[in-house]
Amino acid sequence: MDDIFAIPIDDKYLLYAPLHHLTALVNRPALAQLEASLQADAPAHPALQPLVDRLRAPGEPVPMARTGPLTDPLFLGIIPTRGCNMACRYCDFAAPKQSSPVMSLDLARDAVDAYFDLLAAAGQTRGEVHFFGGEPFCAETAVHFVVEYAAHRAAEHGIAMRFEATSNGLYPAARGQWIADHFDTLVLSLDGPAEIQNAHRPTPNGHDSFEIVARSAAIFSDAPIELVIRACITQETVGRMPEIAAWITHEFLPGSVCFETLTLSPLAEQHEMLPPDPWEFALNFDRAAQILGAHGIETVHSTASTRDCRATFCPVGRDALIVSPDGWVDACYLLHEDWERSGLNLRIGRLDSGRFAIHTDALQDVRALTVHARPLCADCFCRYHCAGGCHVNHDTRGRPGEYDALCVQTRLITLAGLLREIGQGELAAAWLEDRAACAVSAGQPSDRLSRIEAV
Repeated sequence: MDDIFAIPIDDKYLLYAPLHHLTALVNRPALAQLEASLQADAPAHPALQPLVDRLRAPGEPVPMARTGPLTDPLFLGIIPTRGCNMACRYCDFAAPKQSSPVMSLDLARDAVDAYFDLLAAAGQTRGEVHFFGGEPFCAETAVHFVVEYAAHRAAEHGIAMRFEATSNGLYPAARGQWIADHFDTLVLSLDGPAEIQNAHRPTPNGHDSFEIVARSAAIFSDAPIELVIRACITQETVGRMPEIAAWITHEFLPGSVCFETLTLSPLAEQHEMLPPDPWEFALNFDRAAQILGAHGIETVHSTASTRDCRATFCPVGRDALIVSPDGWVDACYLLHEDWERSGLNLRIGRLDSGRFAIHTDALQDVRALTVHARPLCADCFCRYHCAGGCHVNHDTRGRPGEYDALCVQTRLITLAGLLREIGQGELAAAWLEDRAACAVSAGQPSDRLSRIEAV
């Protein structure tokens, strides 16, 4: 019963059991009968018995923290530089853009060697290298070296490698083509058509960035690389999300489009840029998703994916090894100053003499940062998907049910997606149009079936 949820949708309830992969739309009397049957371990009405049998059967294990020695890292993360060649008006990365150090090739080689030593010792047959920044391709030589050297080491060990990067796309066409030829996945920040992109993401000298970034997107669209377009949505652009989606379908061929809301920062406030209203974001996300879906393009919001169940939202706690230019090994690619402001220490070790010197206590502390340690998430039906969101930027120390804007948009988008998965697209669209009905659904203090007062 603890992991069976029921959320009001107009005059019905969405019954959801993520660990049983069960979603159903039922009326209130049926929900009451289901709860009574499950509580008393008694037979149910014949029409409901299949649901009861499914819920009584063992489900997936509850997602838990990793334990034991570090033998299966999620990926090797490389931060070749914190530098960046853009001056985004909302950037929440406070690192110096032009004076950040670049990872030395010796350190890059040590990071790759240490990673392959781990994989080989554990008998792993697959590996991944992810690049973060700043803008990683500002340190082009370091990136080229890591890709070529890691590919060489992978061939030696018989390991299948994947390369992924998060990038702003502001570089010459030749560099874009090299990326397309050598990377498996590229997450490209592109906020929309020219007037949106240029307003949000200018160059440091104030020039427009759209033409160059759109050219990069076109290069990636014509290549086998998996292109993920990531668009930051603000209060001003939230109503244009369907338009942005339609524009993307006409111009590019991404595998998916990720819509994320603006994270407030001093720079964003300076430029009077605000996050969107969560209901407006959810409504327009769903509309955009239908446009993109008609072209075979997946629409993603980072905290609203129901693809799998997880104990932590991001690489934190999943043994990712993220190496910075100074040789520290961290569990998160965000800035150290940001962790400290949130009362966290996500440093787990250091590269030392060509090996990962991982601090066991630090590793265990980071692994323990799961949804089970986030009070706000205790009774939310999204707990095994969202898992509380970003550890650094989303405060989940509040009481269960005291949902903030990030929670509300996640809950609404997830509910709409679940309704569409069971063929209730018309209901999802009509429900999202009704702000008052959405407020009831998103504001329910506890989603656990055993605690719903209305049943």
